[in-house]
Amino acid sequence: MRLAVFVVDGVADFGLSAVLEAFDMADALRTEMERPPAEWTIHTVSLGSSVHSARGHIIPTTPLSELSGQPIDTMIIPAVNVLGAEALVDLVSDAANAPVLDQLRGARLGGVHLAAACTGTYFLAEAGVLDGSPATTSWWLGPSFRRRYPRVQLDESRILCHGNRVTTAGAVLSHLDLALSLIHRASPDLAERASRFLTMGNRTTQSQFIVPEVMARGNPLIAAFERWVREHISDQFLIATAARELGVTERSLQRAVRADLAMSPKDFADDIRLERAVYLLRATTLTVDAIASEVGYLSGGALRALIRRRRGLSVAEIRGVRAAR
Repeated sequence: MRLAVFVVDGVADFGLSAVLEAFDMADALRTEMERPPAEWTIHTVSLGSSVHSARGHIIPTTPLSELSGQPIDTMIIPAVNVLGAEALVDLVSDAANAPVLDQLRGARLGGVHLAAACTGTYFLAEAGVLDGSPATTSWWLGPSFRRRYPRVQLDESRILCHGNRVTTAGAVLSHLDLALSLIHRASPDLAERASRFLTMGNRTTQSQFIVPEVMARGNPLIAAFERWVREHISDQFLIATAARELGVTERSLQRAVRADLAMSPKDFADDIRLERAVYLLRATTLTVDAIASEVGYLSGGALRALIRRRRGLSVAEIRGVRAAR
């Protein structure tokens, strides 16, 4: 099985290392299996003979042109160390990276399985290979990604997303999830063993890491709504009331939040309440009923149900994080 890890200048050191280390671990463990999968041949490739990582390290690479005629099963694009959405769009759409996009399109047409994590997903989206496919990306990039690539079926709450010959993963640490998912395609047993040696748990969602304030930044109306909710977080308000006080119609608010965040204003308000509730659960000894009142719910039962529905956790599990520190 031949894998190409396609890197560009500014590649994130952790992301690249995580992918390579995961496959190194799997290769070391496969020798202990009774029926091991075929070994991987991994090439770190670029358009030239080297790239500079985000921390300035020179990474020797195999020019992609030298692999022509040698079939590649999977091509992985690690993250680049660019956090801001505008700067990331500028990078992937820059004329200097047009050959990178051409290579990705060519690989797609050639039947190569494409995979990317974190900011690397923007290269796949810019190349058009995610059009019509389910995908994920770093949670804070969701609004920008959705506006620029409306043909992609984005769900930034997910850690991993599988489409037709394409796999995407979420933020930074998700490089490990991405690599393990690709190992799983060859051998579920080997992927399970590697995950244990890497002490990687079964993570399926980015939801618990999302910061509503950051998600709202790209749209002035949503940012104003986010601030308004925080100011009225203990109240049981109507979305219509919030819209009126913000000087817009409820429909305009619904449309703006839905377009950028793919959720309703009520769901976004619930996320803001939930973020505060989780903080209080971990930082205080207040009862669940008291915290529910603090964040605008009539009962602790309603808050427990929201936590279970949105985080997949119990109150005890959330408070257990505090106890374990």
